[in-house]
Amino acid sequence: MHKINTVLRYCYASWANSKLILNQCPNKNRILVYFDLIVCFLRYGADFTNYSAFEFWKKNSKERSSYITLRRNDRLRFNLSTPSVYSLFLDKAAFNKRFSKFVSRGWMTTSDHSIEDLKCFINKYDSVIAKPLCDFGGHGVFEISKIKDDYNVKLDRLRQVVKLGQSYIIEEKIVNCNELKTIAPYSLNTLRFVTVLDKEKKLHIIAALLRMGTGTSITDNYSEGGIACPVNIEMGKLCGAAYDINCAKYEIHPYSKIQFAGFQIPNFNKCIEAITEIAYIEPEARYVGWDIALTPGGIELLEGNIPPGQDLTQIATGCGIWYKMLNWI
Repeated sequence: MHKINTVLRYCYASWANSKLILNQCPNKNRILVYFDLIVCFLRYGADFTNYSAFEFWKKNSKERSSYITLRRNDRLRFNLSTPSVYSLFLDKAAFNKRFSKFVSRGWMTTSDHSIEDLKCFINKYDSVIAKPLCDFGGHGVFEISKIKDDYNVKLDRLRQVVKLGQSYIIEEKIVNCNELKTIAPYSLNTLRFVTVLDKEKKLHIIAALLRMGTGTSITDNYSEGGIACPVNIEMGKLCGAAYDINCAKYEIHPYSKIQFAGFQIPNFNKCIEAITEIAYIEPEARYVGWDIALTPGGIELLEGNIPPGQDLTQIATGCGIWYKMLNWI
């Protein structure tokens, strides 16, 4: 019954989504696009975001079948991680402890500290970032800054979090190195590396992207209005264009006007060295999207995502990698 309801809800939503697809392919017939959305959902496990990001409207069945879709990504998660390691990665505090060698920022949780403890912690820094302890995608994230006018408002918001018993992690705000700050100065711009440990536990770095905010937002999350640009892993340079979740294409950054193609990521070789070590700390986590920041002090590991988003991963690879992944399960 649950599966039937899921399909019916998707069919209902697909009529509105078919109109959005026509922004990408205005010459298509809306009714045909509508039914095509449903076919791709049933046959390939592709949701609307997959259909749009991978431009399924102009691909044949062979090309479509080569992509990791939403449903296939879940299959990879079950095959390439264990329940215990999945739980570890969901808990930001437990993750920070496990990967402490690469986590130098100060942090504290609301779960085991009073509001007074949290205020003392916050006062050690100009700014901190509050995040839900077991969530992802930038949902519910807010900044508390002593140097901003809304400091008391944000502190009241934190008090409400504590009062309601919500589990948050409060982390020292970290900033980018100058090179990355020039692109989007108000957000923490992060590198996403997607790694796979195959059956022999050989490491494959299959994708790398730079994620950025588009203006004055503090978050670079793709699902919260950010953009992402592929990185050439051999050269450590941005390649091609950046994209947002609606598949809008950006050759230059909309705020800084810096051209993406050819932009050199600083200390990229050191990033590869760090990721190579990080990927083996929890070898049961075989398919992970690692987010790191390049700061004035070096490399900072932010989180690991199991599974990594299939959209970002295949935007970076430029093609479907489903069959390659099947060889590694």
